[in-house]
Amino acid sequence: METYDHLIKYNDDDSSVSVPFGRAAEYYISKHPLLKNIRLKARSRLRTPQLIKEGIITLKRVEGAVDFVEWTTSNGNIKSTNRIDDVIELTPKGNELVEKISSGKAKDKLCWSWVMYCAGDGNTCQHLCGGIGKCNPDCPNANLPNNLKNSNDRHRCRLRVVSESRLSWINTPHQLRIKIDGWHIPPNALVVHSPQVTRVNLTRSARDQIIISRRADRWTADDVKTKILVSKKGATEADLNQDVVKNRDICNSKQLKRLIVRDDRRVKDNSGPWTVLQHYIQDVLKPRGHVLYYQNPNLSAEENSPDRYYQLIVSDDLWLINGRDFGQHFFCIDGNNDLNMDRATVLTMVVETKSGHLTPLAFALSNGDDKIPVRAAISAIKANLPCNNSDCSHSWHYKDLPNDKGFQRVRECSSINSWNPIAMIDQHLPIMREIENDVRGTILSWTHIMLKLAEKFKIWDVPKLLRYPIAMGFKIVGRSRSEEEADASMKLFKNFIDALPIGPEQKSLIKNELENNWMSDEWRDKIIDSGRIFDDLIDEKPMTSNNLTEIISRKVEAQLDGKMTPLAFLERLFGVKLRRDSLHADDSPVEQADQSSLVALLNAQSIAQQDQSERALPADIQCHLNLGRLYFLYYLVEPAEETNYYYVKKINEASLTFTSPYDGKQIQLDANAMESLKPMINSFTNRQRVAERKGYYIVNIKTGECSMCLDFIWHGRFRSVCKHCHAARIYAEGQQLGDFTQIIKETKQKLVEYFRSREDISQQQRNIVIFQGSIEEAYLEIVRLYSISGDKIFDPPGLKDYCRDPLRNFKSKRRNSVKPNGPSKPNKRVRTKEINIDQQVEFSEATQTFFLNYDVST
Repeated sequence: METYDHLIKYNDDDSSVSVPFGRAAEYYISKHPLLKNIRLKARSRLRTPQLIKEGIITLKRVEGAVDFVEWTTSNGNIKSTNRIDDVIELTPKGNELVEKISSGKAKDKLCWSWVMYCAGDGNTCQHLCGGIGKCNPDCPNANLPNNLKNSNDRHRCRLRVVSESRLSWINTPHQLRIKIDGWHIPPNALVVHSPQVTRVNLTRSARDQIIISRRADRWTADDVKTKILVSKKGATEADLNQDVVKNRDICNSKQLKRLIVRDDRRVKDNSGPWTVLQHYIQDVLKPRGHVLYYQNPNLSAEENSPDRYYQLIVSDDLWLINGRDFGQHFFCIDGNNDLNMDRATVLTMVVETKSGHLTPLAFALSNGDDKIPVRAAISAIKANLPCNNSDCSHSWHYKDLPNDKGFQRVRECSSINSWNPIAMIDQHLPIMREIENDVRGTILSWTHIMLKLAEKFKIWDVPKLLRYPIAMGFKIVGRSRSEEEADASMKLFKNFIDALPIGPEQKSLIKNELENNWMSDEWRDKIIDSGRIFDDLIDEKPMTSNNLTEIISRKVEAQLDGKMTPLAFLERLFGVKLRRDSLHADDSPVEQADQSSLVALLNAQSIAQQDQSERALPADIQCHLNLGRLYFLYYLVEPAEETNYYYVKKINEASLTFTSPYDGKQIQLDANAMESLKPMINSFTNRQRVAERKGYYIVNIKTGECSMCLDFIWHGRFRSVCKHCHAARIYAEGQQLGDFTQIIKETKQKLVEYFRSREDISQQQRNIVIFQGSIEEAYLEIVRLYSISGDKIFDPPGLKDYCRDPLRNFKSKRRNSVKPNGPSKPNKRVRTKEINIDQQVEFSEATQTFFLNYDVST
């Protein structure tokens, strides 16, 4: 324990001592010879509450204090546990009163009057009736349990610890006076005083250290005890045994576990403060401007009220700028309670740049469920986005919440902010209803839809060969341009299911799943393509997948090196370690230290992605663009009779293979199932304005639609278009120029440059002809490789088994979060353990973007 001997002033007049407010008071009491192995009980502290109510003083906790409980009384007042190391400060009104006291115009007042007394553990103290260890036979307490009338009865011992302070002392160096009166046994007694304390009797400072270690780093009782023993290096066995007996700095394992369990229960029941995290919010994040909104809970609020829970929304200035530039029309919000071991809800909000990259917008944390912080998060973002002036220099400030339970950040130009985007969510009715008045509209994530469908396939025991064809049918319904078209597709889907070789019960379950759970009036327009297109946003690309949020989750998980509490999550997000007055092997507190942060990584990537060159495009978009170039160079494109329509010849018309949108593996589709699916696929052709040609795809380069193309059916046309559409658009460019020779030359050069500039190919893997030959030689080598391996030559290397394909081998790696009034959250894929942080960062633009951003979306 840190020594405070130099702060103790011994008074000559009444055998008392004077100490400053804070830790010195407890230090003196714990070291006093009469109190070393004594458990003290206490009555209520007098005078202090009344002066606080009058606005004369305020009470603050000593730095690092966490071992206290707060509660709300029936009349709405907040009270908390008294501590001997509490600090009293004067208010302006109190300072005026002290000046009057100093000049003799007012009478001095007690601002602290507290009596603590020995609990009499061990039955060796003299009772007030005179008996030692027990009451005298004629004592009224003799027949009472423990010889006590009530829990505050001081009958079992004569020793008292009296502490007091006056208003006139507060501005002095020694504000608190402590006096020890009485005795355990009379000085002339023949018996030996040997108390036996069986309860936890640690000092407040020791409890604080243990609780901080538990809440911040999730240490177990054994972890804590190991650190305590390390901090006492050099102590003899006798010294350690004596410390355990004293039970002040260290206790036995049973007592330590009891203390930890008690604090866990406090935090779980919201009767103990989120104190460690609050220190980080107040001392680290708030001064840096990262906190947009912070609310302490109001335990008297109703169970479903957001006011009852902690809410924290954090962001970064660059994220908010990107939110203004790229999130005016669409943003994604997704909840995850697996980013910390306490399973606190973490909402991740992202926007998608015009080039298709992710950029975070904010994170929201709460000890409630997903819907608790969502409205506060949206409001906090609206209040802090810069105005439309690209050089916005409006300042921001913090102000208290109306309920005095926290604070929020507000930018000066927030009143002219017109941010009203469409939110992409999972199928969770409470969240949709919670935000429906705060956003322009809501749409559903196709990632969530497919994962939910994969879960159901497993439960219903649908054969694996049929899962992709059924999912394709589901996707075709989602490609509908109107609700009427969706209804027509639904009928075709039911006919398709009826034709499959599965049992009648399975058929009924699949059809009911689509009709009742997804194509209901509540959700239909939030799934189909027409629900993502708005007349005034015709040039905007709607979002289709929440995998952008999953990429950020993966980056957070990549930095896990053990147990991660909500505090550790924020520390690794912002790269700043909170100074802990806690237990550490080197006996020194951890200083606030800037470390490599996820914020810095994301910001660096965001700045790098502002490059408008083709190389800055996400890997999946580059892949399909260059496949389209190769198709154009293969002379597969022919113009149709109608403007914007083109035919693209099929390379292998009989092929029934499909590249998995999850792990890149080739999937052999069931021939009979795909034959049954043809009426649904042909429905695309029927809505085009050109005639069908056998062996050709029909491409509309204006809308990005590609009839009969499985890639279009699965991925859609919003994030990017398929390779056939890319090929047709290059052909259309040649038509406009009237010079195909130049277009062919430029296309070959760009295709070769794509392969030469791939940073994810090691020196050993590089093809000498491609990297050192002429453009024509390199192109011919690409053609040769394509004839052998097909589309796989465009895949970034190192992708094997990176993402498990839920439609082929669905295995749950996480517990579902329970959401009332809505389907449970689907199991999310987890990264493979052998990938380190450096690999993870590299894969975020190659592997993850390739298979998460595009291929899993619609």
